[in-house]
Formats: sequence, C-alpha cells, structure tokens
Amino acid sequence: MIFTVMSCRTNDVYDIEESVKDISGVWKLQSVSRNGIDITESMDFSQFALNLNSDGTYTMDNYLPFVVKENGIWSTDNPTMPFLISFKETSKSEPVNVELNYPTVNGSRSLTIKLSPGCYSNTYTYQLKRITDK
Repeated sequence: MIFTVMSCRTNDVYDIEESVKDISGVWKLQSVSRNGIDITESMDFSQFALNLNSDGTYTMDNYLPFVVKENGIWSTDNPTMPFLISFKETSKSEPVNVELNYPTVNGSRSLTIKLSPGCYSNTYTYQLKRITDK
C-alpha cells in the first residue's frame, strides 16, 4: 500500500515563467553619483532624457556624459532578467555594454545604469525614472 500511495505522488516541478521586462520609455535622471558620491545637486541634470524606443532604437535629449554620444540601437542581455544593456551607435560597429539594474522603488520601476564615460577611474551611477511608457 505504501508503494501505491508513493507511486501516485507526483514530483511536479512548477514551471514559473518570469515575465519579459519592458524597459522601453522615456527615462529622466533622478540622481547621479560619481565614485559613490552624490553629485545630483552639482549640475542641472533635469534636461537629460534617455529615450528607449520599443522598436529597439534609442535617442538622448540634452546630452550629458554617457557611454555613447550618438543615437542608435539598444538591447538587453536577457529579456526576463536583464543585467546588461547594450548601446550601439549608428556610426559604430561595436556595441557598448553597461551594467543595468531594474528595481521597483516606491511602487514604480527605476533604471540604474553604471558607466565610465571617457576616464575609467570615474564610475558614474545614473538612477533614472520612467516618465512615459513606450
């Protein structure tokens, strides 16, 4: 009888699929740190916007030091669990990959990008908030 009961048990592994993280939209800077020091109040970052279009293209409004200077295409390393975002300028053959974090902060998604534009001894962390969807 024990064998009968045990044979009826299933070892179902529940396949839980992670949803695709849609990071497209218009992203505005909320805070900027350089080498771990908050520099948000040092400059006017309010005019910068990163436009991640749903068709895989990107543009920037009011350029600030960033990993790319020109518009182009973007992608992530994994659509369900992105840890890197790749920017490829239209005039360049190779993309630039940067570390990405996509946490929920105060009930809404934010985007954290770590980058070193130009001088690799300086690391910037851009915390962005989506202002529009797609």
